[in-house]
Amino acid sequence: MAKKNKRSQKVASTAKLENALLSQTSGTETPTPVPSPNPVVYFWRETDTETGWLSQWYPCDFTGEDGILYRTAEHYMMYRKARLFSDTEVGDLILAADHPRKVKALGRKVKNFDPRIWNHEREVIVREGTRLKFTRAVREEGLRRGSAVGAPLVALLSLRQLLLSTGDRELVEASPMDRIWGIGFGTANAAENRGRWGWNLLGKALMQVREDFRREDGQGEKQVE
Repeated sequence: MAKKNKRSQKVASTAKLENALLSQTSGTETPTPVPSPNPVVYFWRETDTETGWLSQWYPCDFTGEDGILYRTAEHYMMYRKARLFSDTEVGDLILAADHPRKVKALGRKVKNFDPRIWNHEREVIVREGTRLKFTRAVREEGLRRGSAVGAPLVALLSLRQLLLSTGDRELVEASPMDRIWGIGFGTANAAENRGRWGWNLLGKALMQVREDFRREDGQGEKQVE
């Protein structure tokens, strides 16, 4: 969700508060390496031809339970944020936005925003959006058209099949700019700083949806080959 291998200051005041709280526990000392329980799949940019489909910004139309067509999971997340605080004006602008970068900016303008309410609801909303993305996305024909920025997409399988194909691997958003939805480190230096990772809420949402799919398929916690 922004430039690789560079840390930047958060723009939104609520994001600043959350990251400040998180940084209090991360410290500045040399971290003690924490081994990963399973091999890691790092992702970040939606344009990455191998892992871009895991990104919230990945261009893939899907229909929500409300009948609305969403262009990306980011559109869903921020529209639900606007609706949570009854801001129909910003909600309409979010649905009309042609790029998730604009959507993210609009999400910061939601009126009557209460961070306590949002922090309580956000993970459920993102899990819901993730599930919809991986079950109601436009299939092969649409995905092969390529992304909004011209990158080819790896969509010979459905997105649901792609997610299951990651097996038991840990899914990690290697965003150097986001310690809430990502880990606050880029792929190049993520492993050596594992003890200082952020929350990786997006990666956790993806892994939860993956496990839900397995249970629905009767596979429990078995690894999908």
